[in-house]
Amino acid sequence: MLKVLFADDEPLMLEGLRFLVDWEKLNFEVCGEALDGEDALQLIHSTRPDLVITDVRMPVIDGLDLIGRCSESDFRPKFIIFSGYADFEYAKRALKYGVSNYLTKPLDEKELTEALQIVAEEIYAERKAASRREAVTAFMQADTVSRLLMRENKEEELKNGLEMLGISPGSRLCCVLVQGASPDSLHLQAQVYAMKGKEPFRSITAYSFTAGRQKHGYLLVSPAEGPALDPGMLESWTAEMRTLYSVPVFFSASLEHHGPQFLNTVYHEALAAELCRPDSYSPEATVFYQEQDQGQMAKLPAELRRTLLQSVTEGKTERLSAQLRDVFRIFSAKVASSAWIDAFLANIKADLLREITARGGDSAIWEDKWFPPRYTACCMPLLERQTEEELSEAAEWFAAGDSTREDQAVSAVLDYVREHYQEKLKLQDIAKLLHMNSAYLGQRFKKHYGSSFNEFLHEYRIEEAKKLLRRTDMCISDVSSRVGYTDADLFAAKFKALNGVTPTVYKKS
Repeated sequence: MLKVLFADDEPLMLEGLRFLVDWEKLNFEVCGEALDGEDALQLIHSTRPDLVITDVRMPVIDGLDLIGRCSESDFRPKFIIFSGYADFEYAKRALKYGVSNYLTKPLDEKELTEALQIVAEEIYAERKAASRREAVTAFMQADTVSRLLMRENKEEELKNGLEMLGISPGSRLCCVLVQGASPDSLHLQAQVYAMKGKEPFRSITAYSFTAGRQKHGYLLVSPAEGPALDPGMLESWTAEMRTLYSVPVFFSASLEHHGPQFLNTVYHEALAAELCRPDSYSPEATVFYQEQDQGQMAKLPAELRRTLLQSVTEGKTERLSAQLRDVFRIFSAKVASSAWIDAFLANIKADLLREITARGGDSAIWEDKWFPPRYTACCMPLLERQTEEELSEAAEWFAAGDSTREDQAVSAVLDYVREHYQEKLKLQDIAKLLHMNSAYLGQRFKKHYGSSFNEFLHEYRIEEAKKLLRRTDMCISDVSSRVGYTDADLFAAKFKALNGVTPTVYKKS
């Protein structure tokens, strides 16, 4: 619904405007009325109408002066003006200000309706164009922020990007990463921008950017004289941000740095803080980067190693690649020594060798491939490429092995059913015998066989029942009991569902 405001020094004219046309049918709602130009100007600022319909001649501020003042402000509604004087000079001045239409008194219903329809079309067309421009601007801005943070700019692009974002040598910088949501970036950016109107965030500008699947972030920029981007301020900022998300998200933040030369640093610190977050960390808190010395670095491997090992042993090569990119970004930020990085990767491979042996593989083959390493951490790009090749190959081996084991497990379930279908059977009991998780076994069974365990069990029992009905004189209840059904009615229902006839009809056919 579009908002419209009336301005006229004649109360009868205002009343007539209210009832001259069906405003709701034309998709307008009346948001205010003013008896002079001064009141109209105040109402325009407070109600922000889409359209103002005003008389030319009014006390204090006349209609054309009202339009002129609005044209110089940051909010510019559409105007339709009317007058009892068919004065061409007024019309020319009105056109200079971009007035949508100029009508003469007395107003005609048809003429006003046509004018309103035209101006509504103009408003919607401008909104659509503005939305496209905002989307393009938001995309370009997010891309600029990403390239600045990841050092992907040429010198001229760097200069233009810093100018676009208003980052100077004294600017306070901080990076905040958000894990767990993929927001509508344009909508969210508008809400984030609106936070600038709140204390204590008036001097802080937050630029959004994409950092990967279900991960995005914000570059926070504050002037040198602005508020410090310390943990206290960031806790307040992230607490406010949480209210904009419909799902739980995790925030990780860098330390505050000054000047554009630290853009890459703040990104890597936020990334390191996220990857080193303890499993027990409260989702309502923000995890901050802690400066590491070589003694403290010993605390880092456990979480990194756990996630990487899980991806390899589960055969998740895509997830592994994404994790390795994050890990090597941290390594490139020089938060660990070359010797420590070499040792960290060697420990991961040692863990994998033990897991390969436990799953019946020949660990000696893999050990020959992996040790000694071809590159050391002093040659980071080659080390990253080598590590991804090696761990991806191992992930594929684990995935292939899991597939074979899954086939064997499903075959074991089928064999067990064939031998024990006359008994009371539950997948949970079979899973225990096979030392497997019952939910996982059920998923694998359905993927391999095409139907659930219970569906297969009913099908197998009914097929055995058909044999008995054809080859013996056993009554229906005895056949039901013989194939594992304690309830003859359930047996009859399942039999008919699978064969289209009851057991009695089948036996007689």
